[in-house]
Amino acid sequence: MPVEVECDFCGETVSRPPSVVERAEHHFCDKACYGKWRSEQEDGRIVLQCDYCGTEYKRYERTLKNDQTNTFCSNECRGQWQIENRLQTECTYCGESIKRIQSDIESADRHFCSRECKWEWQQETATYDWESTPNYGPLWKERREQVLERDNRTCQGCGRSEDELGYTPRVHHIRPFSEFDEDEIEAAHDPSNLVALCEPCHTRWEGIPLRPKLI
Repeated sequence: MPVEVECDFCGETVSRPPSVVERAEHHFCDKACYGKWRSEQEDGRIVLQCDYCGTEYKRYERTLKNDQTNTFCSNECRGQWQIENRLQTECTYCGESIKRIQSDIESADRHFCSRECKWEWQQETATYDWESTPNYGPLWKERREQVLERDNRTCQGCGRSEDELGYTPRVHHIRPFSEFDEDEIEAAHDPSNLVALCEPCHTRWEGIPLRPKLI
């Protein structure tokens, strides 16, 4: 004869066989109640307090980094905290004191207070490493400059100029240089096979045998 017991989650009365009642310590009216009860009982999350807004929230301890000193309830709070607690560093070019968020400082060796300083630094220190591409031959330097002038020193993928980029666009081989034989260097460097691209567009168009249209 069925025995009436209460659901351990919602309290509703349910009927169960005596053998089931004897074997089980807890009883539930359905799988939904069991799932909710289990979530509450086995919630291994720890309670933390957002370092920006003060709201209490839960996180699994395994998701926290060992060296993590600050925790936030959302990416918005993290971003606001980083902005308000920016670290002090110096402009690589002029030495002026500037503030940057920690992740920016850790991800780059150089920092600049303005586009002008970055531009000046690049003009004074950046050089094209011709030795890194010795097989391009003596014709390459002339053709590279010729194509930059033809393309108005502007990326033909995104339309940003040299001034906007803060550096000289790369000159990209539409048909890869590696596909040409040693006696075809002049054909490889023919202006019709070359196009000016910024670094992101250069990466995007690498290996694509088409000339991007200026947008």
